Amino acid sequence: MKFKKFRKLGSYSLLSALAVSTYLIPFSSTYVRAETENIKIQLLSINDLHGQIDYSSKADVNGDGKKEEVVGGAEYLAAHMKEHEADNKNTFYVHAGDIIGGSPLVSGAFQDEPVVEIMEEMGFDVGTVGNHEFDEGIEELRRMVKGGDHPEGKGTKGYDGMNFPVVAANAYDKSEGKLILPPYAVKEVDGAKIGFIGVVTTETPGMVIKKGNENLQITDEVEAINKYAKELKEQGVKSIVVLAHNPSVQEDNGAVSGQTAEFAKKIDDEVDIIFAGHNHQFTNGVVDNKLIVQSFEYGQAFGDVDIEIDPSTGDIVKKSATTEWVTQEGIKPDEKVKSILEKYNEKVKPVKEEIISKSAVDYPSQRYPGFGPVGDHPVGNMIADGMKETMDADIALMNGGGVRAGIDKGDITFGELYTIQPFGNVLNKFTVTGAGLREILDGQITSYGLDYSISGLRYTYTYDHNAKRGKVVDIFLLNGKKINPSEKYTVVVNNYMFGADQAIIDNALDQPETGPVDIDATSDYVRSLESPVHFKAEGRIQEVSSIFKDVPLNSWSNPYVSYLANEGVVKGKSPEVFAPFSPLNRAQFASMLVRALDLKAEGTSPFKDLGKMDKETKDEITAAYKAGLIKGTSDTTFEPWEPISRSQMVTMMMRAYEVKHGAPYEGGTSTKFTDLKTLDSEMKKAVVTAEELGYIEGYGDKFKPYNGATREQMAKVVSLFLLDK
Repeated sequence: MKFKKFRKLGSYSLLSALAVSTYLIPFSSTYVRAETENIKIQLLSINDLHGQIDYSSKADVNGDGKKEEVVGGAEYLAAHMKEHEADNKNTFYVHAGDIIGGSPLVSGAFQDEPVVEIMEEMGFDVGTVGNHEFDEGIEELRRMVKGGDHPEGKGTKGYDGMNFPVVAANAYDKSEGKLILPPYAVKEVDGAKIGFIGVVTTETPGMVIKKGNENLQITDEVEAINKYAKELKEQGVKSIVVLAHNPSVQEDNGAVSGQTAEFAKKIDDEVDIIFAGHNHQFTNGVVDNKLIVQSFEYGQAFGDVDIEIDPSTGDIVKKSATTEWVTQEGIKPDEKVKSILEKYNEKVKPVKEEIISKSAVDYPSQRYPGFGPVGDHPVGNMIADGMKETMDADIALMNGGGVRAGIDKGDITFGELYTIQPFGNVLNKFTVTGAGLREILDGQITSYGLDYSISGLRYTYTYDHNAKRGKVVDIFLLNGKKINPSEKYTVVVNNYMFGADQAIIDNALDQPETGPVDIDATSDYVRSLESPVHFKAEGRIQEVSSIFKDVPLNSWSNPYVSYLANEGVVKGKSPEVFAPFSPLNRAQFASMLVRALDLKAEGTSPFKDLGKMDKETKDEITAAYKAGLIKGTSDTTFEPWEPISRSQMVTMMMRAYEVKHGAPYEGGTSTKFTDLKTLDSEMKKAVVTAEELGYIEGYGDKFKPYNGATREQMAKVVSLFLLDK
């Protein structure tokens, strides 16, 4: 940094038995108060910025369900926070960690030093560390805080560190037996003191690369908070705030849960506020009289906490919070922050704007595989496929935490790919047995769900959503053969995974072969593909369950039948029998589509042949007719009991597609099927479109349009239709 901006609102000191010095900055208040008047202070907070200083997206700001308003960008974050600061000059800027690490090119290319420059310009007062502050090890964290040139010449020459304290009460360097950073900082306004204690999740050592963090130890957060809360109280500090890089979750009813909520019940009652982070959510609620606030991610939002301190006791007597979107419309961006951004964007422009390929569609950001019959996602598949091809391996595994963004429709630039994979990990290939591979895949299924995107195989698994644990059932190679437990396979991962996943470490049969940096492998792979590229979620990862006895775990239709049953779309012939091979009739399929789309009946249908059908099914057929999903075989007949053909089923489903999306699908111009000539134009178009969307596969080059559809075939096409966003 060439300069530091000291916008300090009170005196502060870094106080602990471990601190080597005390800093004091004078404060001149513009407010004159009587001794009994409460001191009003404002705390503005962010968390999980991840270096996204030039990030923007669209959000549902007004709660109408439509993501239409542009939010984000450091220059707009600065403008909004400055506007809020104008309401109360007794304002502190705080953060709850993961401000750096996992950053886009504009930040990562300079070791995240641009982020620090912007935060200093904004006037941040105190923060803590998240797991990503340890991405390059303890020494690099110390350099980022204290300053100094990077040993490999990265970053900017003469970097002088952060001009605001970073605190962490539970992060130790085992080689020294000491805290890496001060445990807390104290701020003072009009004689009122506020203590800020920092903690980071104890899961951190298992999340970060081992190199450089061999001596990292994270102790229990509650014990650390209580230890230093006691120390603060002994110094007369009774207003205590915790900056916790730990998750918080808020339910629709306002209830707050997660690690920070558990802390709240156990930590010293002198703590009034917990700023949370790590899981990138909105939180604003109270647990055990502790206000818990978290403000989403990437600088798209910030927290505003207003407190009042009784000057006679030093206690916080009032507290309230809001979380605010960083909208771009209607506010002028901060010119100084904008200038910093422009400076670094200009430096990386040639590399950032290199066009690698084009994308046919938008791929929303998704890090981890999901539950259900199609757990994999397009960007994860793209990365894993590139890893496998680059290293000529049998199998590739990619950790979800390393997939940081999605891909927008249009030009794919190197900068965009770098934003997806910003860590600079290198590829590692090793050998493992089939049995060892199963242990690795089992190990990545945790209480959080699934972790790895995959290439070169597919697998099924069970998951107990109450106990939050799961287990792999079957693993298949691409040729359909099951993995042989005793056979050896080559697997490629990144070096973070090879050092952090104990199951990989335990099951690797050899030292890894080192490959290129992961972002280079991905960009070369995408560049090699025909443009525009089109990646798909393919059902590489599928959840199975034992709902119906006649749909065993190893049945190809189990993932789809289980999903629809859990969603309430299909019912069994009895509680334990689904009858997967039974023919499907027209009424049954119409009813399933109505339940899938949650349509409601209005009026009556013109069909006179519904007979003694129960009222629920009659209403569903009426709803299907009114929505345009079905047509009669005549003006007054529907023939509900007639078996539905495969082409009829697909035609109804594509009508449902139009209802679901508000418009018909515009693709569907070519097909591999050679037996569609006798179909009418609507049916032919429906089959071709469904094929392009991946809903149907057929039998080689035959679709067999006049064959009757079975219940298990229905389960697959309806599942894929529902899961297609």
